[in-house]
Amino acid sequence: MQSPPLEIERKYLIRRPSESLLQSLPEADATEITQTYLKADESGMMRRVRKRGTLSKDWQYTYTRKQTIGFGKRIELEDEITQAQYEALLQEAAPDMHPIQKVRWCFVYEKQLFELDIYAMSETLATLEIELPDIDTPVQLPPQIEILSDVTGDKRYSNFTLSRSNTFPE
Repeated sequence: MQSPPLEIERKYLIRRPSESLLQSLPEADATEITQTYLKADESGMMRRVRKRGTLSKDWQYTYTRKQTIGFGKRIELEDEITQAQYEALLQEAAPDMHPIQKVRWCFVYEKQLFELDIYAMSETLATLEIELPDIDTPVQLPPQIEILSDVTGDKRYSNFTLSRSNTFPE
């Protein structure tokens, strides 16, 4: 039997960088993301749909199911879907959740791919993530980014929780 696909990542709470710093990141690429959490189903996995892209780059739509299985580790099942499927799944949006609006900046530092998320809900905070082959893989953090804390495994900073509160914890 094949193992389920895993997502292993470290996540950091950061001070929101200036636009000029974002523009200066090596090999930086920005995309808009709208992420909507769906009502629970019988699988017990967290479900969401995501619209990602820009007006000039077209839009991609995904349906994702996740389940946490350990510190920084989740089973992640993700499927590309059509715009029509995305719009149909939006009808299953969880009523107690807010759609997450963010701009994701992907960039490379020291041969590592980082994802920096700027959230519409905060003028001062953002997050920085890196996917890893193993949770204990050393990470070289970019010095131009002000890291406030490692929030890997802290549920308060999961997009799911942020969607519920629509704000970063104090």
